[in-house]
Amino acid sequence: MDDFLLREAEHKEAVAAELEKSPEPAVLKEAKHQRDTAAELRREWERRQPAKVAVADLPPEPENQDSPEIAVLREYIIDAMKSCYDPEIPVNIYDLGLIYKIDIADDGKVHVIMTLTAPGCPAAGVLPGEVEQKVRSVPGVSDVQLDLVWEPPWDQSKMSQAARLQLGIDW
Repeated sequence: MDDFLLREAEHKEAVAAELEKSPEPAVLKEAKHQRDTAAELRREWERRQPAKVAVADLPPEPENQDSPEIAVLREYIIDAMKSCYDPEIPVNIYDLGLIYKIDIADDGKVHVIMTLTAPGCPAAGVLPGEVEQKVRSVPGVSDVQLDLVWEPPWDQSKMSQAARLQLGIDW
């Protein structure tokens, strides 16, 4: 449904652009109506998008300060994430660099911050839920909060060396 809203908004904007070429007042009025409707559809689409948390606003992740138990749990969580794939790219989401942050509390609560390859990614409606479900299934995880973010935007520099090699990207 969300993709429909965005496609419909884009269609109405294209119609408005064509109508605005006319000097006729009635046609220009319809163009304005199309633009207003497109703006409403975009606002509704944006309202339905996941909360945007800027990774730059987050405190830096402490390096190697996990307890031994949390370090083991982190590895199990990463292994679970590596079983999730973007359907358009034959590389797991962890090696693609879509996971920006994994916080694990002593009580097993996990907070994941991730992105997708693009805001219009077809997997947006499925992949975050799959990641949450896989992390939740890891023994020792008591709860999962997953935030999908768009800043910083994903690019190929976030991929692991293994992912680049698998995709034939030479740096």
